[in-house]
Amino acid sequence: MTKELKKVGYVYCTFEQLQNKLENYFSFYKNNKKGNIYKWNVETNIGINFLIVKSIKNLDYCNLFYWPIFGYNAASLEKFKIHTNLNYISLKEYESLKGGAPYQVFKSNDKFINDHFTFVSYE
Repeated sequence: MTKELKKVGYVYCTFEQLQNKLENYFSFYKNNKKGNIYKWNVETNIGINFLIVKSIKNLDYCNLFYWPIFGYNAASLEKFKIHTNLNYISLKEYESLKGGAPYQVFKSNDKFINDHFTFVSYE
């Protein structure tokens, strides 16, 4: 039976934070055209707990990045948190941070209110 790895979330941190927490699992690949690939692969004899991979051209060790977390399912996020003590962001939270309108429109079920008023929350 083959299991497929999929993106399950993100972690927002610096390279140094990940390197300090996962230094025994780090691997580095150099590619001059697309940038360098930084990879942390945490696995057991049962399978992969989680995998963090990102390609960056010019890495500044102090900058914060959204590092994607790959795993079999959402349990990989909890394994990541237990292993590193870093907070993760789910895919749904990441999409709400990155995309969409700068405001959110709230509508009521009442037809009169919907026809005459619109509540807008600026975040």
